[in-house]
Amino acid sequence: MRLLLLFLLLTSSLSLSLATEKKTQSGAYKFGVLPYLSTTRLENIYAPVAAELSRALRHKVNFRTSSGHNRFLNNLKQQRYDIALIQPFWYPPAIDQFGYQPLVRMQEPFASLIMVPDNSPLHSISELKGKLIATPPAFAPVVYMARRALKKAGLIPDKDVQLKAFKSVDSCFQQVFIGSADACITPPFAVAVIEEKMRIKLRALLETTSIPNLSIVVHKRIPADKRERLKNIFLSWKQNNAGKKLLDRIKTQGFVPAIDKEYDMVRAFMHEIKGM
Repeated sequence: MRLLLLFLLLTSSLSLSLATEKKTQSGAYKFGVLPYLSTTRLENIYAPVAAELSRALRHKVNFRTSSGHNRFLNNLKQQRYDIALIQPFWYPPAIDQFGYQPLVRMQEPFASLIMVPDNSPLHSISELKGKLIATPPAFAPVVYMARRALKKAGLIPDKDVQLKAFKSVDSCFQQVFIGSADACITPPFAVAVIEEKMRIKLRALLETTSIPNLSIVVHKRIPADKRERLKNIFLSWKQNNAGKKLLDRIKTQGFVPAIDKEYDMVRAFMHEIKGM
């Protein structure tokens, strides 16, 4: 009797697992994009990307994001996205713990910028003393990188200069535009989007040293042949007009293969942050 119950339990679990995998393979893939801009702007940029992935992959891909970084990271941890565009600090846990595999990354280096409007009276980092810098959510990599750079420049964050976190890069710059903040911390790829949408010219007061850029990861439950096709699709966009238009929307020159070893410096950076 016990053997029968054990057999039924095992076959039931196996059936559920196979059913889940079959559903993943036949249903639409969820393409999660970290919420570095407002949901509306992200949808304008990445819904066409999802549509092109659907066409080229011959499998439906739906754009998804979340209302905040914490919620997106939790969704990533719960492995709810099949494909995901993630920030560098999320790469280690996604690959090492959450069941994802590296696919491609933006080819440009990832740095942190402290930006002001071009007509700002501020022209050097030292002039930020006593000022307020708006930031994306405080745990975003650009914020850690900027804090470290400010210290090296002789400005102690939260003492010599105040940093205040907001929901996204959009809201960060909005504080600058209305005069509630003097500068904004941002990743490079967001600058062109803000300049284009706000019709304003921005200027950098500081650019930090760089780390590997945003990457696209794919969950291991996606069949290997489709993972390889996805990789080739992203890599091919630099070589055709339709792909170049998508890259222009994303504000990157192109994607290159994501190599795990390149992100060891990110792992080291995260270890450094834990010791702060």
